[in-house]
Amino acid sequence: MNSGLDILEAIAARSKPLSLTAIAKDIGMSKSSVHTLLSTLLERGYVLRLEDQRYTIGIRAWQIGCVATPIEMSRIAGPYMTDLVGKVYDGAALAVLDGTETVCIQLVESTQAVRVHDDIGNRCHAWCVSNGISMLATMPDEDVLRMLPNPLPCPTEDSFKTQEAVLAKLHEVRALGYTVMRRAWRPDTTGISIPVRGPDNQMVAALCVSMPAFRATEERLDEILVHLRQAVFEIEHQFGVPNPEASPFRDVEDVAAE
Repeated sequence: MNSGLDILEAIAARSKPLSLTAIAKDIGMSKSSVHTLLSTLLERGYVLRLEDQRYTIGIRAWQIGCVATPIEMSRIAGPYMTDLVGKVYDGAALAVLDGTETVCIQLVESTQAVRVHDDIGNRCHAWCVSNGISMLATMPDEDVLRMLPNPLPCPTEDSFKTQEAVLAKLHEVRALGYTVMRRAWRPDTTGISIPVRGPDNQMVAALCVSMPAFRATEERLDEILVHLRQAVFEIEHQFGVPNPEASPFRDVEDVAAE
């Protein structure tokens, strides 16, 4: 007998948002039956309905999974994040993507007097923070456009104001291999980030170092990037990523080149 679990497994198997019709076809149920199950899953946070009416996995699905990838990754990442902060002196945060928001799941704060403050569980607009942009950059442009609201809320004067501006930033990030965001979430903050993959080689999180904007010189960002890359490499290696040295944006770049 089909259930809500079949729906969650169908969405997870495709690794992308699915329409009601696609879900019904994949699990062999009528659309009316699938709609009833989706309504319950949506109400309880196990799925998220995007603006184009497709469905993706909701934050509640991994919150209750004691061996869920983000939870396990936060445990593995902790020691490497502590080591990273000890080298760069600014704080590090690991975040996952929940729809169009990032959710902080692991945090190691700086001990400096002037530092960026954060909390586990904090949410941010994905297009305004380095972690969010890093994760969005691993997705095809068309999927990003379906997710993003229009118009975009702008927390600061330096926030992206259009979807086109976000896409331009994503193309830049894919070329560089990392994200730098300045004053887009808070007017006095800069962050630098790299996506983190799970054992299936798919993006599951992003790791960033955040600092007061006045400390974010190009020279300092270059120095932090070296240590940030090493931390992500070690986390992915410990988590069983087949090829931690490969670009996390490779699949998106290959599709764009076709």
